[in-house]
Amino acid sequence: MKQLMIGWTTAPNDVDARRLAEGLTRERLAACVQVEGPIMSHYHWEGRDEMQPEFRLAIKFPEERGQDLVEWLHENHPYQVFQWVALPVPVSTPEYIQWADEVTRPPRQQPPFPPRR
Repeated sequence: MKQLMIGWTTAPNDVDARRLAEGLTRERLAACVQVEGPIMSHYHWEGRDEMQPEFRLAIKFPEERGQDLVEWLHENHPYQVFQWVALPVPVSTPEYIQWADEVTRPPRQQPPFPPRR
């Protein structure tokens, strides 16, 4: 059975969070993205203690889509250094894992012209 993963990132506002969620599912990199927020994040950045509202994205994806997902985030995430942590899902239903696998398969590549008969 395929390994299902869950990963988390944050975005500075709901518009960016929705844009990331929609892009990840449209590109079939994630089966489901849940957006929560606002949350309050506390962190140290460029020598200062920061506290900012953010929106958290919980991203469910098959393990084999993980590298493509991270590459997509590098190209599309609004933060220079963004949070990305991911873990294997220890328990899930077989039906959910199958669904996640099916909806994240890249579409089949069609030949540019119909085959000759």
